[in-house]
Amino acid sequence: MNDKIKHFYEFENFRLDANSPSLWRGDKLVSIPPKALETLVLLVEKNGEIVSRDELLEAVWKDTFVEEGNINYTISLLRKTLENKNLVQTVPRHGYRFVAEVKKTNEIKSVEATAVAAAPSEKKPIRPILIAVGLISVLFLTSFTFWFSSNSKVIPLSERSIKAVAILPLRNLNENESSNALSLGLTDSLISRLGSLNRFTVRPLDAVEKFAKSGKDALGFGEELKCDAVLEGTFQAIENRLRVNVRLIDIRDGAQIWTASFDETESDIFKLQDKISVQVAGLLAKNLTAQDAQILNKKPTENAEALRFYMRGRAILDKKLSDKFERAAAEFTKAIALDPTFALAYSGLADTYSRRGNDLTGEAGSEFYTKAEFYAQKALELDAESAEVYVSLGRLKRMRYWDWAGAENDFTRAISLNPNHADAHLYYAQTLSLLGRCDESLAELRKAADINPISQLIMNAHFPILESCGKYEEAIKFAEEFAKFDTENRNTKRALGTFLFHKGEYAKVIEMGERVLSNDSEPKFGWLSLLSTAYRRTNQNDKAEDAFRRLEELSQTDTKALYSLAMNYAELDRIDEAFWALQKCFEMREERMIWIKVEPRFVHLRGDGRFQELLRKMNLN
Repeated sequence: MNDKIKHFYEFENFRLDANSPSLWRGDKLVSIPPKALETLVLLVEKNGEIVSRDELLEAVWKDTFVEEGNINYTISLLRKTLENKNLVQTVPRHGYRFVAEVKKTNEIKSVEATAVAAAPSEKKPIRPILIAVGLISVLFLTSFTFWFSSNSKVIPLSERSIKAVAILPLRNLNENESSNALSLGLTDSLISRLGSLNRFTVRPLDAVEKFAKSGKDALGFGEELKCDAVLEGTFQAIENRLRVNVRLIDIRDGAQIWTASFDETESDIFKLQDKISVQVAGLLAKNLTAQDAQILNKKPTENAEALRFYMRGRAILDKKLSDKFERAAAEFTKAIALDPTFALAYSGLADTYSRRGNDLTGEAGSEFYTKAEFYAQKALELDAESAEVYVSLGRLKRMRYWDWAGAENDFTRAISLNPNHADAHLYYAQTLSLLGRCDESLAELRKAADINPISQLIMNAHFPILESCGKYEEAIKFAEEFAKFDTENRNTKRALGTFLFHKGEYAKVIEMGERVLSNDSEPKFGWLSLLSTAYRRTNQNDKAEDAFRRLEELSQTDTKALYSLAMNYAELDRIDEAFWALQKCFEMREERMIWIKVEPRFVHLRGDGRFQELLRKMNLN
């Protein structure tokens, strides 16, 4: 009689049989797809070591052509099966690592006894385990290679309620700048088209752009974005042809809803956009209308190269670069040279110059605003049905002309054209807030956050809006929660200090402010303004005077500091000096002046006729 040694691995509450691969929880066999099981065996056997993607492909999918995206999907199913995402770690750009505490055990079984037990002449009942394994194998072999569902119950598409979708950037297999821009352009187009249908929420480009750097698989990133489904795929340019493979996955159960492959000439990238957007829309939305079809087939430009330049310009504009305005403007200008009717490129130039103007004061900023207005109007002439164009116009009217009614019209028009435009909801929320329309503002801000739940810009926008609404308790909770995920965010720290200041918790304000200023060689006007009043209200007059003096020095060259100084003047009942400072800020068009109507620290000025006159001049009354 021969003996056979069987190897088992025990971890958490699982037991893995590595010889005849199967996974057990207690005395119950766990349903797990074959490829996921093979992957688990490899990872567990190399517990604590990094297993590269190449190793996985060689060991699990040997002699089978699959894409690397299949690995992501398998890992996601494996994590769902183990009900603990932390057991399988993703090591960015290297592979995966199993990190549980594993105990290896051996059992000796008689080979002869096993053979007899399996002999057909015995006519013994077939073991349920063998039936289960057999059924799993049959189901797997009759499905597409690799693509499988982790659930035993298949939910038909008609019964899936998908209300939020993330179109993830197509993974560029060429890894060059030109193809990256084209791939990003294709992703942006799909987001814009599908979002404009207003049948479901589509996460914006700036939210999904973080996918490649997140180190997460599609399902994990989709969960972070609070989606029901994700569309992911690959993009490859080969000899003037574009090859795209995509699939739609339900985040909630890991089921693949749809998969497709496309192959077009590079010059037909827009045909590619049409095909993908129409097919995805048809899957997720019922009874598409003629108007829906028109939206899905709308093209911003017919020139693929112009689209590349435009996407590069947008990417540069969103980065923290010292020369980003010049570089972004150059890319948009190249796009216009290739297609003079490309409205979005003009809109990009308008945004570039308006943001540059917003960074400057007085005549220095005026020059850039003039350019921004020219390009915004040109974009409107070319495409009066573009949400992006109206967002550009609305921001310009708000920042440059203090034309609140015009800005509101533009933002609401943008939202009507694309209800999934997170920035349009955000800028509209800010506009409503500075006008004192608190409830409406908070409603729009919630819509922006629902569309893009990971936007730092939207998160930061909560601070001034909650402050203007007087919701200090809610604001403190929000700031404290946000600080847990971004401990280095200066805006969050100062916002928290501001809310505590309004609550009269001056000791905490002083503790925070002193700690911030001691760790920063360059004093900040916001903290100096808060500290000066906090010191004075706790009878620390020498410190109060020192902070006030430093703030006055900064105000000589910085209108933002001058605006903060006006608050301190108001709190000291130095009313004439407060209005002198505000008048200077008005003349220099300091951007913070737009919040004057709802600024809590100006409460003592509101009954003064000079304050009402300022509001009138700024169209805020």
